[in-house]
Amino acid sequence: MARDQRPVIRASELGEYDFCARAWWQRRALGWTSRHRERLERGERAHAAHGRAVAGSGRLVLLGLLLLLAGLALAVLA
Repeated sequence: MARDQRPVIRASELGEYDFCARAWWQRRALGWTSRHRERLERGERAHAAHGRAVAGSGRLVLLGLLLLLAGLALAVLA
């Protein structure tokens, strides 16, 4: 099988398999879908929002460090 044709198993699928191997197999091999699609989508949106918040906090830390350096530079030059 060519490298780009191999099935991809995501980290979330490993967790799903660990929780219930049969449910993972039913979804993966039989194509069954969850009856709780709305809850899954709500969870995906919550995770995406959390990811954006984490990325934003990293930018704020960087901005804080830059402002601190600017303040120190002004204090030394004054």
